Amino acid sequence: MERCIGMKYKGILPERKTWIKAAIFIIAGYMLAVEILAGRWAYVPITILVMPACFFKKEQIISEDGVDIQYMLFGRIMHNYWSWDEITTLHVDHRRARPNVMLHIGKGVVTRSYIMDPADCRAVLKLAAHMNPAVYIEDLTEEQVLHREEVRKAQRAAKKQKK
Repeated sequence: MERCIGMKYKGILPERKTWIKAAIFIIAGYMLAVEILAGRWAYVPITILVMPACFFKKEQIISEDGVDIQYMLFGRIMHNYWSWDEITTLHVDHRRARPNVMLHIGKGVVTRSYIMDPADCRAVLKLAAHMNPAVYIEDLTEEQVLHREEVRKAQRAAKKQKK
C-alpha cells in the first residue's frame, strides 16, 4: 500500500556494504552452528532471527501525507507512519550532519532524526508549515547556533567569576 502522494523527500541513509552483509550472515551462521553443537537451544531462535538482518532495508520518506519510515525485508514492506496532525515539532541541526542537515521531527516526547540535503530540508519545513500550521519549527542558522553557544559560555564564565 503506497501512502505517499505528490512530492516525496527522502532521508539520506548510509548503504550497508556487501562485504558487511556477508560477514554478518557468516558470523550468524557460525553462531548458529556453535549453539546447536553446544546444545544451547534457547539461543538458536535468536541467531536464526539475526541471519536475515543483513537483508533488511530502511527508507525514510516525508510527503504531503506525513512522515513514514519503511522497513523492507524480502519484498515485504512495513510502515511506521506519523501524520502531520500528530507531529508537534521540527528542529533543524546544521552542525551534526555537515554538509547536509539533520532534521529532528517530534511527536510528543518521541523524535525521529532525518539527514537531508539542505534544499530538501527547506522544502520539508515549508511543507510542514502548510500541512500543520500549529507545528513548532525551530530553524536556526549555523551562525545563530554559534552565537547562542558563545552567549552561554560567557554567562557560565560570569557565574564562575561571581563565586
